[in-house]
Amino acid sequence: MRSHVTKRICFITTLPVTLKAFVRPQTEFLLQNGWDVTWICAEDTDFSKDIPNGVRYIPLKFKRGLDFFGIPGAIFALNNLFKNEHFDVVQYSTPNAAFYASTAARLAGVPIRIYAQWGIRYVGFDGIARFVFKLLERWCCTCSTVVEPDSLSNLEFSIQENLYPGKKGRVIWNGSACGIDLARFDRARKRSWRDGYRQKIGIESNHLVVGFVGSIRKDKGCNELIAACRSFFGDMPEARLLLIGDKNFFYTIKKDLRDWVETSHQVVYVFPNKEIPQYMSCMDVFSLPSYREGFGMVIIEAEAMGVPVAVSDVPGPIDAILPGKTGVAVPVKDTEALAAALKMLLGDKEKREVFGENAAKFVRENFEQKEFLHRVLQDKERLLAEYQLYVEGKSEK
Repeated sequence: MRSHVTKRICFITTLPVTLKAFVRPQTEFLLQNGWDVTWICAEDTDFSKDIPNGVRYIPLKFKRGLDFFGIPGAIFALNNLFKNEHFDVVQYSTPNAAFYASTAARLAGVPIRIYAQWGIRYVGFDGIARFVFKLLERWCCTCSTVVEPDSLSNLEFSIQENLYPGKKGRVIWNGSACGIDLARFDRARKRSWRDGYRQKIGIESNHLVVGFVGSIRKDKGCNELIAACRSFFGDMPEARLLLIGDKNFFYTIKKDLRDWVETSHQVVYVFPNKEIPQYMSCMDVFSLPSYREGFGMVIIEAEAMGVPVAVSDVPGPIDAILPGKTGVAVPVKDTEALAAALKMLLGDKEKREVFGENAAKFVRENFEQKEFLHRVLQDKERLLAEYQLYVEGKSEK
């Protein structure tokens, strides 16, 4: 490692949205504490207008999904960049970017290579696809000097799956990608937001709302969520399903369920937006019955607003709730169990209020962003110090 004052880190993701949503808070905190920060992601003409002051942005030709022809070029470009820039730390997340960057950083001899393991892609696959993507996941972990999943359950799962040894993995504080900004998710404003935004989207004060935020797609459990709501909404005319998110993968939802979403007056759809705390204030229950998640930030966002949750019992989301206290965990892909949980919560106002109080307290004590960011800084400073001792021959790598 060079002897210099400025500490240099490069964050790499496939798409700009991941940097904006999850990396920006720690980027700004690192800048405030003397770090030099570079962002790398796919090319986006508008993205440069939206990055924090002081961050250098380098666009590369990354694509989402399988891109066999783009692999050599991406790795070659990153390898040359790392050799020229001499970053102290390279941190990468999302499947394609993690594969490219972990390989290139290892080849270039970057001293500290952090795999932010925010989700394990192969968990959602079967057969040969699961086998291949597990090999790719293990390769990313092998090339990294440290792996940092954003939930304890995914850390345990990874070790059980032999993706990496226990000594290589660590979770920052209690998990999550960036903690919760409680100034933004301000529960004190819930009542005014609830009234105003319900009126905005045509939801009455007496309506009981099940909410979802995210890409409306199969592996987010949306088939099960829509089917669960449809199964009992006919007997609960005041019930509403509020879906907030993109429809880029709406085709993965079964046709009869898509038709119900498009035609039922009990379904309200809202395009992706930046007013998530306001829309979450409209919800009586939040649900994320996903097949796989690194953590499930939207779960603790809903809990921060005092909204009880119903989520699948998979690694990640199971760490974002206290089952029976802040919400209900149901078996993954179990439509009947999800329907029963949602119906129970919608029908029990007292339980919703108790769960909501518990949820807000749980998030405040375990995922508050300022504390999380201090721990992120401590972690990276410690990694640098440990490497410096290794270079000086005072410790084993």
